[in-house]
Formats: sequence, C-alpha cells, structure tokens
Amino acid sequence: MSATKPRDGYLNIYLQDHLAGSTAGCQRAARLAEAERESPDGASLATFAGDLATDREALLALMEVVGVEPSRLKTAAASVGEKLGALKPKGRVTERSPLTTLVEIEAMQMAVRGKRSLWETLLAAVPTSTSIDINGLIGRADGQLAMLDELHARRASNVFVAQRD
Repeated sequence: MSATKPRDGYLNIYLQDHLAGSTAGCQRAARLAEAERESPDGASLATFAGDLATDREALLALMEVVGVEPSRLKTAAASVGEKLGALKPKGRVTERSPLTTLVEIEAMQMAVRGKRSLWETLLAAVPTSTSIDINGLIGRADGQLAMLDELHARRASNVFVAQRD
C-alpha cells in the first residue's frame, strides 16, 4: 500500500461526511425558510436555503473532481436524522414555538461554521487547478454567518427579553 492511500481514504470519508451534513443542513434550512416565509426574515431565509443548495452542488462538483463518490448510506442516515430532529416540539404541540426558530438558526450557524472549515481544509487538500472558487465559497459562508448572527440576535431578544418584561 502506498503512503498516499490512507490520506485518500481520509479525504473520501471527510467529503462523504460533509456531504451528509450538507444534505441534512439543506433540508433543515428549507424547512426553516418555509416555516418563516411570512415573517420579516422569510426572504433572507429563503435566499439562505437556496445558497446552501448551491454550496452542496459545489461540494458534489469538488468530490467529482477528486474522484470521491457520495455515500448513499451516510447521506440517507443524515436525512433521516434531520427529519427526526425536527419532531421535537420545544414547548408547544399545536403550533410552532418561537424557540424552534431560534434553535434552528443556531443549528444553521453551527452548520455554516463547519462548512466554512470544510472549504478552508479543501484549499489544502484539493488540486489548485479546479475551476471551483473555494475562496468565493469561504466568502459566501462568511456572509451567511453574518446574516444568521443578525437573525439570531434579534430572535433571541424576541424570545427571551420579551418574556422578562
């Protein structure tokens, strides 16, 4: 076995795991955008959900460039896990709790931070001759984080500060 084989195996696992996470993140973002479509944040969340889907496509394209096949099992498991995670009522049974949106925004913040780290890692791991603009993907992740941070601050204030008054 050559010295590069384990490293290639690690890249396969790494990319497959991130694709699984991206799949779950896209589903959660779409669900969040749909639930909040009538809110003042609806347009921002819809754009965000679309951007996540575009980022997932970029990841798939990068995987193709380096010859990594998606893992159907990991992707399916992440999809099922995301759906199960959405079942938790967070204090209300018949209607959506404001806490649900806050927690989902926090989940999206974590997901985007992980995605940004993925892009940074791929700067070192992927051939520089690829046509995919990894630096541009890092910049988009930074913009997504800024938008989510703003939404989070506003929603946290609405959920918790309003309750103290």
